[in-house]
This record gives sequence, structure tokens and C-alpha cells, in this order.
Amino acid sequence: MSALQALKDQAEFAKQTVAIAPIKTRGNVSLEGDALLSKDIRFFFEPNSSVLDQAAAQNQGYLDTIKGFLQVSPGSVVLLRGHVDNARVPEFEQQGGQALVRSMALNAMALSRQRAEAVRDALLKKFPGLAKDRIELVGRGWEEPAGTDSDQNRRVEVQWFTLE
Repeated sequence: MSALQALKDQAEFAKQTVAIAPIKTRGNVSLEGDALLSKDIRFFFEPNSSVLDQAAAQNQGYLDTIKGFLQVSPGSVVLLRGHVDNARVPEFEQQGGQALVRSMALNAMALSRQRAEAVRDALLKKFPGLAKDRIELVGRGWEEPAGTDSDQNRRVEVQWFTLE
């Protein structure tokens, strides 16, 4: 008789149930790795602003696209990565050296996160049934420029991850 058969015969675990389900990785998960899909969706902003133009047809279309990502897989999450331009960094260096650059870098991180929050808020406003915990935010400051064009660097990028 096997050990498993002996346990079954003794009814040691008769009242216990076992469920097999995917492990949900919530909490302090870093989504900065390889996304399942990183689509070139970019919401653009004016300098020093986190106000998203709600009336812009392009922005509304992007919100619809993000909603579509989340409908594909119930366990998926989108990561909104906010960015700012670095056009004034040389000016900060000249005015106050590296101390001012570091201080302004912290402000840039905050503004870039506010931009990601603005996109999330617009998404939740347009689609009230979406779960807020399926939208992750990160502010990257001016550390990851998309190019030399300041307008292209003031943006929020969207990445899609499946966690199940």
C-alpha cells in the first residue's frame, strides 16, 4: 500500500479541499521587466503640466486601446510610464550646479508620475468598471528620453503585462 493510499484510508485529510489556481503577483511587484506588449501609445503634455487633453480624439482612442488590452486577459495589468523632457537640465547646471539638477530631478520624477496618474484617472473616468489595481504607475522623470525633441519626451507610455 502506498503512503498516499494509507492517508486516504485513514481519512486524515477528508475535510480539506485543494484548489489549484494561478499565483497572482500583486503588491510590490516590479513591472519594469519585459512587457508582454509595449505598444507605442503616447499621451503628450504641455511643458510643466500634467493636464491631459480630454477632448483630443487621439487621447480618447488611446484610452479605448488600453481598455482593450485589459479585456484580453482578466489577469493583465497596464503600466503607465510617465516622462518629462530634459530641455532645462543645462540651465539648472548653470544656475545651481549638480545640487540644483538633483533637486529638479526629484521634481521631474513627481511630475512624470502625475502625468501617469492623469492618464489613469482619465481611463477610470471613461470606464468606471475598470479595477484601479490593474493600472500601475511609474514616474521616470527625464531619465529615458525618447529622442531630442522635447515634445516627444513629455509623454506617458503604456506597457501591458499578464501576471497570471
